[in-house]
Amino acid sequence: MVNTVSDACCALKNAERARKREVIISPASNLLQQILRIFQKHAYIGEFERYDDGRQGKFKIALLGKINECAGLIRLNYKVSKYDMLERNLLPAPGLGIIILTTNQGIMTIKEAEEKQIGGHTLCYIY
Repeated sequence: MVNTVSDACCALKNAERARKREVIISPASNLLQQILRIFQKHAYIGEFERYDDGRQGKFKIALLGKINECAGLIRLNYKVSKYDMLERNLLPAPGLGIIILTTNQGIMTIKEAEEKQIGGHTLCYIY
C-alpha cells in the first residue's frame, strides 16, 4: 500500500535538506493539491504548478528553505478534546508548525478544525 502524502512529505523534506530550489512530486492528486495549498498559505513552500505527463501527473514546487520537518501520518481519528495532546506530541513548540486533518468539511489545519469543533483524521504535519 502506497501513502502518497507521506511520499510527498519525504520528498519535500529531502529536497530542503539538499538545499534545492524546486522539487517534482509524482503522482499528483487532488488531496495532495489541497495539502500543498495549505503549505503555501502558511508560507512553507512557494508557487507550485500541476502538469500532466501523460500518466499520473506531477507537481513542480518552488522551495523557500523553511521546512525543518515534514511527515505523513497514519490516518487515525481524533476528537477535538485530543487536539492539545496531538500538538504536544508532534510539534516542537506551541504555535510552531501545523497539523493537517481531513474532516467531513474538507481538508484543514488542526486550528481551523478546533474553531469549528469537528474531529478528523490526521494526514501530515510540517514545521
